Amino acid sequence: MIIGRWQLVETLGTPQTWSMLTAGTTPREWASYQRAIPARLQPLIAAAHDTGAPVEEVLPKSRNPWSELRFRAVPVLWPGSSAHAVKVWVGPEVPRDELRVAPFQVDARARVMRTHPAGLGPHFGSAPVEYSGAEPFQRIERFDQALEFVATMYRSDPRSRWSGVATVHSRIGPRSLLVAARNGSGDQQRFAWRGVAVDVTDSIAPQHKSFEAATLELLRESRPGLYLVILDTAQVRAVRWVTEPMPGLTWRGVDERTVPHPDDRPRIAALRAEVLAGATHAGLSGLRLAAEAGGWLTVDVEVSPLPSGGAAPAFMLAQLQVTAPPG
Repeated sequence: MIIGRWQLVETLGTPQTWSMLTAGTTPREWASYQRAIPARLQPLIAAAHDTGAPVEEVLPKSRNPWSELRFRAVPVLWPGSSAHAVKVWVGPEVPRDELRVAPFQVDARARVMRTHPAGLGPHFGSAPVEYSGAEPFQRIERFDQALEFVATMYRSDPRSRWSGVATVHSRIGPRSLLVAARNGSGDQQRFAWRGVAVDVTDSIAPQHKSFEAATLELLRESRPGLYLVILDTAQVRAVRWVTEPMPGLTWRGVDERTVPHPDDRPRIAALRAEVLAGATHAGLSGLRLAAEAGGWLTVDVEVSPLPSGGAAPAFMLAQLQVTAPPG
């Protein structure tokens, strides 16, 4: 049992599957809960999880290292649902500062993420937030495992789990967040992911943009009107903007099937088929996309599949060159 540091127990599945996510702010990579937490203390953590209320007591005198120390377990709650995690402390005194943790949920089928960021601190905001499509990535400075994360959500294999670290913008500057999520096993439950985001900045320094991202930004600056976006090959939906989003384009919180002009959808389907058939490059000219102010933006599109380890590509990089304003 670690003494004098907060630990985070993820409770995203049944109690038999609980694991450790952090020791202090150091990620633990789904470490064994049974080994990390003494059997005598596990019922106290279960009580915090089950009741949704903190549990605090002075531990009894014993021969254990935690004899007569103070214990505190604080659930990380999602309103109207069971706790996503429990923060655990054992030490002489309970510090005022706790681990900063926020719960989130993802509907992988609808591509909607909901979060309650208050647990990460006021610099992340206090009101619940809902993101759809490519929106979650607008707050991210660097996330090298982003496509792996998205691909895992798209597949939603039963009883999957995923974790990784992203550098995220906040009001006090970039922060490192450990993101961990798990899903269920039924037809509906496997698309319903529950997770937590943990501020691990004290252990993992925020990262600057990658060399590849900086190179793409230079490309964007050298060609006015050029925008870069990663699309999936399943339904040709925007996954993540590599540059800033195209100004005036309708893309936030909409049914993405309504973004292309109806008459252009067969052309997009043909483009997708080219990529899935092995083409390393494909393009469309004069593609019409819905504008926020009404009408249609006209763009030329060039796409290239992203590496996928020999399997059919799951994602492709699209270059969008604006050729005409809304009309």
